[in-house]
Amino acid sequence: MPGLAPPNAAPWYTLVIPTRDSAAWIGPLLDHYRAHGVTPTLFLDSRTRDGARAIAERAGAPIIDIAPFKFTEAIVAVTRDVVRTRWALFVNDDEIPSDRLFARLRGPEPPEAVQSVAIPRRWAWYEPGRPLCWARTEIWMDRAGRNGADHHWRLFRPDQVTFVAAMHSDGFVIDRWSRLPPDCFLVHFEWILRSRAQRAAKLRRYDRHRYGYGNFFANMYLPEDQPPGAIDFVPFETDAYDALARCYYAARAPDAPAERWRLGERYAQLRHAVAHRLGLSRFDREPKDRAGLTPRLDREIADPHTG
Repeated sequence: MPGLAPPNAAPWYTLVIPTRDSAAWIGPLLDHYRAHGVTPTLFLDSRTRDGARAIAERAGAPIIDIAPFKFTEAIVAVTRDVVRTRWALFVNDDEIPSDRLFARLRGPEPPEAVQSVAIPRRWAWYEPGRPLCWARTEIWMDRAGRNGADHHWRLFRPDQVTFVAAMHSDGFVIDRWSRLPPDCFLVHFEWILRSRAQRAAKLRRYDRHRYGYGNFFANMYLPEDQPPGAIDFVPFETDAYDALARCYYAARAPDAPAERWRLGERYAQLRHAVAHRLGLSRFDREPKDRAGLTPRLDREIADPHTG
């Protein structure tokens, strides 16, 4: 790749991972990063009780203790106080950079005028005995203007962005940004690590915070419910992520019976409908679009190193 940094050059970014009760997968995850020459800093939720800290300490990962957090958007601002490099890369503990993204991170920094960088994310789907796949679809609304790509602004300058704690934001207002190419993506293991019932419960939790903030993303979090053909499951071009997929799948909780989660979702919908009818809700029944859920997007700046 043109413009790669010299061998053994100090990284220009710090990779940060928020985590809680991740003992079942944090070891293999840190091993994967180590194989790429990266040592993440963990933001460890103080409610963690399952031994994740001891595993991370043995792996040599720096640990920052974080007060209990409801949504990760609220802790992105901690990077301002602990990251000493110019850039921070904020990646969840159920995600991993693609091999091409690792290669790009060994290259030059984004342009000086850029405050943050949009990274596409591929949602991974795994069934034992079958190839690991990712979801390609046009039914998702993408803020970067490419439906189905699911861009997130995870690479940013902590000293330049304006932090916010809004749900479904990236933790800051998106001003002066660039984007990475499609092959520089994050692999997202949400569907593999969490059962359908757990993902539905997460959406209900979002809706309790503000109605519509869960329901709006049901077509993304619940692929099992989408019409046939709405999502195309495409095998990854490499087996580099297979071992982690199996690890996440092994840590997955058993799914609840369908009748139970359907009853829970129907109850949540009914409760919100009654509150809205009685004038007890401060919010509209549905957000009009994803742009209304997140801080604004400002000017996109081309990065000559990514084309």
